[in-house]
Amino acid sequence: MTATAADKRDIAELPCDPDDILLSYALEASLGNHEYEDTLEKWRVTAHLGEDVGMDDIPPCDACTAKWQAAYDADGYVDEDERCPHRLVVGEFELVKVRWSGSQNPYWAMREESQSLSGIAEAIFIEEPTDYTEEFREQIGDEDIDDLLVLYKAELADVWRGFGLGPMIVADALRRLSPGCGAVMVHPTPIDASGMTKDQWIRAREGLRETWARIGFVPYARTPYMIYATKWADPQIQQVAVREELEDLSAEWRAARAAARVSQSGLNS
Repeated sequence: MTATAADKRDIAELPCDPDDILLSYALEASLGNHEYEDTLEKWRVTAHLGEDVGMDDIPPCDACTAKWQAAYDADGYVDEDERCPHRLVVGEFELVKVRWSGSQNPYWAMREESQSLSGIAEAIFIEEPTDYTEEFREQIGDEDIDDLLVLYKAELADVWRGFGLGPMIVADALRRLSPGCGAVMVHPTPIDASGMTKDQWIRAREGLRETWARIGFVPYARTPYMIYATKWADPQIQQVAVREELEDLSAEWRAARAAARVSQSGLNS
């Protein structure tokens, strides 16, 4: 997903000024509430570049490269104006807002939705009558806990990994989506563990735990999950700090590009 400080890449490898990254928020729900969307609100946050930014600095994706090669092999021709739209995508993030005011019991809604949400539900709810566990309430430090927000998926494109952008994007998402929520949960585990050895998987998991700790997540009880309580980790305050990091990263990128231009000019003179 994102990289720890130990995995930081050279700033010169960052494709463009991170301040140019745009965030688009989308909520898809049926008019008839077919999947009980009033209980589980599924939000998708897409981090991307504008059409006029970064097209020449980022290599096309493998799928587009293969498509162009197939066209060339078949016809000996590829449209020079055709570009890879996927190179504009920085990352995809999914969050689920679990609402108590919905038409379905939140515990069973999470149990029925997916294995990932089911595991969280079993860790924080008592089944009958459905309520937060005492352990959960104690860690949050609040008897009157409202809705729950789950950071369900966080994935950056390869060329954008290693610069600390994941927590910056998630901090923005928490600021916008957490109002009304008493807590945020995340399961820090690699999205795709195929081909990983056990040691590699453990290192990846620990790296992700360090990543999410940067914006206020802490371990939840004796579980693999991490928790962020809006009562003691105000998303507004957290994002102010993260935006300062973004400004520093942007300034560092601009300085590196300026230095590269000076160096190139010296080589060409």
